[in-house]
Amino acid sequence: MLALLLHFVIVFFLVFGVDWEKKPKPIASQANVVQAHTIDLDKINEKKAEEKKAQQLKKQQQEKKRRQAEEKKRQQALEKKRVAEQKAKQKREAEAKRKAEAKRKAEAKRKAEAKRKAEAKRKAEAKRKAEAEAKRKAEAKRKAEAEAKRKAEAKRKAEAEAMRRAQAERERALQAQIAAEQNSREIDRYGAVIKQQIERNWLKPAQNTEGLSCVVQVRLIPGGDVVPGGVSIVRSSGNAAFDRSVEAAVYKAAPLPVPSGALFESFRSLRLNFKPNK
Repeated sequence: MLALLLHFVIVFFLVFGVDWEKKPKPIASQANVVQAHTIDLDKINEKKAEEKKAQQLKKQQQEKKRRQAEEKKRQQALEKKRVAEQKAKQKREAEAKRKAEAKRKAEAKRKAEAKRKAEAKRKAEAKRKAEAEAKRKAEAKRKAEAEAKRKAEAKRKAEAEAMRRAQAERERALQAQIAAEQNSREIDRYGAVIKQQIERNWLKPAQNTEGLSCVVQVRLIPGGDVVPGGVSIVRSSGNAAFDRSVEAAVYKAAPLPVPSGALFESFRSLRLNFKPNK
């Protein structure tokens, strides 16, 4: 609109300038007319020059204003663009900040969830371990109690067995003692019978044998028979005839009365203290 107004002003001056050149001046005389015409032309030319200069100045001012307006418009456009870019930048930064904040919150939430899960897992694992430890301790306690019970039972059985064995040993010892006493009595009885049988078969020597005695060793076999060469004097009486008479009496008295079974072992090698009439 400024440009249109400027063009309108220029056209207006051009139109009215042309009209001014055509207006006649009154001529008093020939000389004066020429002079006045010259003066008018100079003034007109000067006026036209001034008008032209003014128009040029006006055009320059209008052009300057136009350029200023365009520059202002361009600056406004640039400012608008800068503001728009600034707003876009702020919006991008705000969006980036929002996204960063959302990402931070999401990451914090993820970490919190991971921490919660890790804590839950740790607690579950601790609980599992505690339960396993309690179960292990309970099992160990049960085994210890069972072992203690087993040992107590074993001890009771061992004590009972020891008591039984001690009782059995006492009974065995008693039986052995009784048997030994019985065997001893049997041995003494058989010994006395054997001695009596030997004495019945003893022929007293012609020499005086008063107070003589000897110890004779006799080796027997089951049934009471004397082993050949099984009679020997282990402690002599000092009288050879007496000793020989005792040896002869042993052989003559055979088979000697001996017990059977295990008791015979006491008579396999028999040592007798031979004293006549004793």
